[in-house]
Parts: sequence; C-alpha cells; structure tokens
Amino acid sequence: MILLDEALKVIKEKQQEGKIHRTPVLRSESLSRITGGEVFLKLEALQKTGSFKIRGAYFAMHKYIQEGYREFITASSGNHAQGVAYAAQLHGVKATVVMPETTPWLKVKKTQDYGASVILHGESYYEAEKKAAELAREGVKFLHAYNDYYVISGQATLGAEVLEDVGDVDVVVVPIGGGGLISGVAYAVKKRRPSAKVIGVQASGAPAVYLSLREGRPVVIERVDTIADGIAVKRPGDITLKMIQEYVDDVVLVDDNEIVDAIYILLERTRVVAEGAGAASVAALMSGKVDVRGRKAVAVISGGNIDAPILMRVLMKALARQRRVVKLVGEVPDRPGTLAKAASILAAHNVNILEVYHERYDPEQRPNYVRLVFVVEVPGTLDMSKLLDELEKHGFYFAVAE
Repeated sequence: MILLDEALKVIKEKQQEGKIHRTPVLRSESLSRITGGEVFLKLEALQKTGSFKIRGAYFAMHKYIQEGYREFITASSGNHAQGVAYAAQLHGVKATVVMPETTPWLKVKKTQDYGASVILHGESYYEAEKKAAELAREGVKFLHAYNDYYVISGQATLGAEVLEDVGDVDVVVVPIGGGGLISGVAYAVKKRRPSAKVIGVQASGAPAVYLSLREGRPVVIERVDTIADGIAVKRPGDITLKMIQEYVDDVVLVDDNEIVDAIYILLERTRVVAEGAGAASVAALMSGKVDVRGRKAVAVISGGNIDAPILMRVLMKALARQRRVVKLVGEVPDRPGTLAKAASILAAHNVNILEVYHERYDPEQRPNYVRLVFVVEVPGTLDMSKLLDELEKHGFYFAVAE
C-alpha cells in the first residue's frame, strides 16, 4: 500500500526544516528546441546526498521506527547507501551499510561521513545484499533499496511535486533501475493526473525491467554493462514490477553513447551535473526514443553523484562524438622543425593542441618519414578541409582518424 499523503506530510516537514530539499523544476530552452516540446527538468541531482534516495529512506525509517525498529542495515554501492546513512542521522538511529569490496573509496567515505557503519564484503552488490540479509536480526531492519512499499511511498513525493509545479504535464520521463522511483512517481502522477503518460528509461546494458515487461515475469540479467551504474540492476523487485505493469505507460532503452550526450548537454546548456542514471531521461528525449513534440514533458534528473575522473572521460567522449575534439594522423618528414611547423599551421587556424606524439616504429612506415598524431580541440567555425589542404601544401599529409 502506497502512503502518499502521509509521505508528503513527513517529507514536507523535513523540507521546511531544510533537512531535505524541495528540488526545483526548471524549463530547459535547449532541450525544448532539440525535442520540439516544452521540456522541464526535475533537478533531484540537487537533493541532499545528491539523489532522490533520501526521500524513500527517510520515510521508510519513519514508518519502521513507529513499528519499533531502532537499527537498520542495507546493501548498496552508491546512492542508496548515502540516503540510508543520512536518513539514520536525521532520525538518530544506527545504520550499517554493506558495500562490495570493489566500491570506490570516495563512496565508502561519503557513507561513513553521514554516520553509518560500513562493512565491505563480496565482489558484487548481490554478494553484499546477501551478507546484509544475513546480518539483519531481530530488532534490526533490512531496508531494501526499492522493493519496499514505504520506500516507494517516499519516492512518490517526487511525482507529487512535479504535478505541483507543472500541473498540466503531458509526459513524465523517469530513469529505472530496480523500479522504486518510477513506481512511486507513476503512482502519484496517475492518481492525480490520469491523462499524463509516465515513461521509464533503462540503459540498454541493464534492461531487466524492459525484458521483464515483455516476458510478463521478473527476468534476471546475468551481466550488466553500462556507465549508468545507478540503474545497473540485474533484477526488478516483485513489488516494483507489479506497480510498473499497472501505472507505467512504456519503457524504452538508451545506449551509453546517448547517455554520454545527455550528460554533456545538461552540463553545457543547463549547468547541471548529472550522473549516468540521472541523465537517462534526457537521453531518451534527445534520441527521440520518447517523442514529446508539441507536448509538455518533465524529465527527472534523479541524481548527480558522478566521480570527477568519470565525468572527465564522459566529456571527452562527448566532445569527440561531436567532432569538437578530433585526432589528426599524418605522415611527415623526419627532420628537425617539422613538428613546430605543423603546430604553427594548426595555431593559425585557432586549433588547440591537447596531445601530440610520434609513431616511429611502424614496419610499413617509410624510413625518412614519421607518423605524427595530434589530438586537437577545434573551433566550431573551422573548415577542416581547408586546414588539411594547408597542411598538405607544406608536405604534411594528415587525415581525421575515425
């Protein structure tokens, strides 16, 4: 049973205290132009702990404390861990999080900083979850990340807020991992605006819910492979799958390249830092997997917890896909001054050199020549053919590497 009204009351009290954020819904001019619709972003990346998870964790603890529990245990390698840790801090109760041994140190530390005890166990989330279930004893409640009615009720408050801010919304687009968020959001939206469509988005490398809906039963994925680790779930919950079947209109898949493009657009055009899972909803809009032409749509940006090194790689990948960063490979005479001359030609065309190196040991290479590779950032106004022609006039035969 979903307790939406009670969850709203509890969460709003904490929002008034500044302990949980009432995250904004902002119109995106860029995404509206790209999609042909009117696109709004529900920025849960700005939430406490960096994701929506605090909503479900806080309300679930609130209810279980009423039932007599004062200690909680869970398993997570990401956002749920921090949500549970922070919720326990707010409630003044003890929380233990079992995390895989492979969890990045920064995520472990963030969880500990919120006051939770951390146990490292196993190589995967599922080994950690099994350990957490074993450690849950009388008086200690295992708090599932998504397959829990109280958790789903807390997540439903996000859907209610969407309708408070965009009451005439036509489409709400929500990322799906295990299904807790979309179950709650879809319930809230359908109860209050039945005409609105709720569309779920999964990564093509982790399509457990997508396949389960088509099979009509829970499907277990043997291996997940996606940069959107926040939705890289092998199996949907029994509760969430039933709710998705009842309240969600459709589920689509996006690939990692589409997610990369969405992360980049969100950062460059809206100055929002989104993790892969958080950007999946925008990826579905930008790719046309969800068509919102002429309609009013809200994309839920579910989280913004992306590590800086990963963000850097994602941005470089996006720039390469847009041909704003390219690799020039050429054969040049192996004599002093060649590199400087080639670099000066690039500079004259306002091309910024990011990386340069020689390849001398190719057995097919002519002995008096060397392969020269430039990785460059190019201005949007550059005519690449003119640059290549200019290089060729000086005896430098370059091409853009695919």
